[in-house]
Amino acid sequence: MSFRLLVFLSCTSLVLNTMAFMTITPVLPILFTEWNLTETEAGLLGGAFFIGYVTSVPILVTLTDRIMPKKIYVFAGIIGAASCFGFAYLAHDLWTGVIFRMLTGVGVAGTYMPALKAIVDSLEEPERSRASGYYTSVYAVGTAVSILSAGYVTEYWGWESAFIVAGFGICIALIIGIFALPPGKITRRTQSQIADFKRVFNNRPVMINITSYFGHLWEVFSNRVWIVTFLVFAETSQPGSFIISTTWLATLVALIGVPAAMYCGKLAARHGRESIIRISMVSAVIVGVAVAFTTSAPLWLIATLALAYGMTSYSDTGTINTGTVSLAEAEVRGATMAVHASVGFAGGVLGSLAIGATLQAAGGKDSADAWTAAFLVMAMGSAFGYIIRWWCGRKQKA
Repeated sequence: MSFRLLVFLSCTSLVLNTMAFMTITPVLPILFTEWNLTETEAGLLGGAFFIGYVTSVPILVTLTDRIMPKKIYVFAGIIGAASCFGFAYLAHDLWTGVIFRMLTGVGVAGTYMPALKAIVDSLEEPERSRASGYYTSVYAVGTAVSILSAGYVTEYWGWESAFIVAGFGICIALIIGIFALPPGKITRRTQSQIADFKRVFNNRPVMINITSYFGHLWEVFSNRVWIVTFLVFAETSQPGSFIISTTWLATLVALIGVPAAMYCGKLAARHGRESIIRISMVSAVIVGVAVAFTTSAPLWLIATLALAYGMTSYSDTGTINTGTVSLAEAEVRGATMAVHASVGFAGGVLGSLAIGATLQAAGGKDSADAWTAAFLVMAMGSAFGYIIRWWCGRKQKA
């Protein structure tokens, strides 16, 4: 199979596998009322996906060093599809919803990184880095498709149907994976998984990159979970409306980061990965603070800044992911990617919860001041990532 076809099919399956990723985002304003949720409970429901992801990815992705990644992909795809159908037909309150969203996280944990490992195992540099950058950057397309499809299906057929559509998307991705995904490689040795993780934690450049990824996904995923709820608040709190629907606007917020991430990847290849990541993180903090202090601004300004925040906060995604792949030791690449995903998505869990708790403590989702506080908490993600890279880089030079 040609490189271009492999990347195209892999990216297509990723988009389909992540159709359930942010299905909860446009549904959350409805479930606030239907399930009588508080802001903190909504944050838990929004973050439940990440809980499932974080708890399963160390097992599933590390196993790709010992079990063919393609087998794990198929197993996880079945769980992911079943979780969507389960949410649609069986979820009726906070805790049943949390359970099925956690299972969705398990499904994505076993398809996203294992598929990436199968791809990079089949390639050599520079194609390995190029494929990794494209694949991880396209994750935002899946996020956008998830928000868009869920928003419109919910509007016309109800929120249950949105999860059914996502489940069918995962089924299609499963078929593509079975026929197009390379099997990957396994490492035949007697070293234990604990020893694998020790080697990862002892790789200082990798751990700096991974720790900053925690802050990156704190910001990106808390934004994805809460963006529709914020846009609904902004539109209903003043006269007029956005030029496009909140669903489309939230979709564009998720989608606009893709070309930015790809462009940053090209800049990183020319000018160095570290400087581009730091510039991206500083830009995201600046825009995030601007969003925080304009929650009562005219709708055109809110929309413009929301798009700018979606672009700047996501722009370094592919570069950070490529950094981990490039810096990882070949024998423990699966374990390295497991730590990378676990730490990063832990940021998604805590970020979503932190935004919900902040909103509830500061006055609720219908308060502009509460949203100001929430976006400041959100922007702390990139600030943390920058500080980690600056401080640890400074110590390395010393």
